[in-house]
Amino acid sequence: MFSKGKHIILQTLLMLVSPLASALVAIRFYKRGISQIFLVIFAFYFGMHFYLANDITNHYIRMRMYYCGKSFAQILSNPDALGSGLDYYHIVLKYLISRVTESREAFAAINCALYSAMFLFFFTQFKEFYKKFMPVSCGILLLCVVFTVEFYWYQGVRFWIGVFYFAGFYLRYVNTEKKRYLLFTVGCVFFHYTLVNLLAILIANWLLSKIWVWFRVILLGISFIYRIISVDFMGWVIKNIPGLDLGKRTVSYIHDDMLKRVEKLRAESNIFYGYRSELMVFFGVLILMVLWSRRVKFSTKYLQIFFFAMTIYTVVNFAYIELIFYDRFIKIGVLMFYSFLFVTACQNYEKFKGVSLIVMILSFVPMFYAVLTQVIEMRNHLSFIELWFGNFFMDWSGGMSDKYGKWYMD
Repeated sequence: MFSKGKHIILQTLLMLVSPLASALVAIRFYKRGISQIFLVIFAFYFGMHFYLANDITNHYIRMRMYYCGKSFAQILSNPDALGSGLDYYHIVLKYLISRVTESREAFAAINCALYSAMFLFFFTQFKEFYKKFMPVSCGILLLCVVFTVEFYWYQGVRFWIGVFYFAGFYLRYVNTEKKRYLLFTVGCVFFHYTLVNLLAILIANWLLSKIWVWFRVILLGISFIYRIISVDFMGWVIKNIPGLDLGKRTVSYIHDDMLKRVEKLRAESNIFYGYRSELMVFFGVLILMVLWSRRVKFSTKYLQIFFFAMTIYTVVNFAYIELIFYDRFIKIGVLMFYSFLFVTACQNYEKFKGVSLIVMILSFVPMFYAVLTQVIEMRNHLSFIELWFGNFFMDWSGGMSDKYGKWYMD
């Protein structure tokens, strides 16, 4: 193990010559804070040269049109400038970037770096466990947590960075039991307005904690039945309860033909990717059953994470017809569920050591699938050789954004 000074010098040299090599070294020494900084720098490099999808593209175009050269007062008074959403994060972000540059590469790079930094804020809440010796089975469960997150989610700009903000402070609250961190989670709505639903689920989870625990299990079972029936109950509630019909600003996007549209979209979706979250939940339950059979001790403190994930899953079952809501929030549930499994495994390794191979296999399947799905989803854009073997000094003049679609503005 080399010293901190040598580590910084090595990482800096590698980053200048080969950002990929620097990232690999940073992953090898991920427990060090300096390595995490270089991972964020690699994310900046990656975001600068990777393909850009519609969401981040629209944000960039709006910045060019309505932010560059405009005062903050002019921006706030222009409805078109605020058209991406009523939350303030994207407004402040685009305003600050527009003061410095109009470059689309820089816009994408900054978003990717911020996304990675916020994910690492969430990830470091596990340092109490990953800084110690970790058996292979626990390490694979940690990778399940990591790979639940898809690397290109930064292109949504707002939603997932808000989720990591929430999850980071929520886990810090669970770790420290200091309520001020729970209060900080409210700030997630600054990033994306729909995360108010996450706060509502958190409150519902607290209320359910005061009730008989088996009632939660029964409620989860009812939610499965409701999901099978697939009635647009959430849409009915929003349309018929005064004050909830805020036009595209509540649970999801409500349309008269929602049921038929969602059925069509799900029928035509990529099955390999479409059931990613459900498969991870399934294997997570199998792992939980193995741990239960070995009579592991479930920490009262960390059971909060499990019940929170359970409440999220109950709610998303009831909201199954709301495609966007369901797809986003079940992924948050999976993230919380595997967070709980990782912590529980670290705390109880001695008790399930005899079946650690079974836990390892059951963990490897969803981990591998989680990696494979996102690689296959982005396979056309990951084959760009310069993305992996280039550096900051190469002439990109176009790069991935132009190669896969000239959406930029002249």
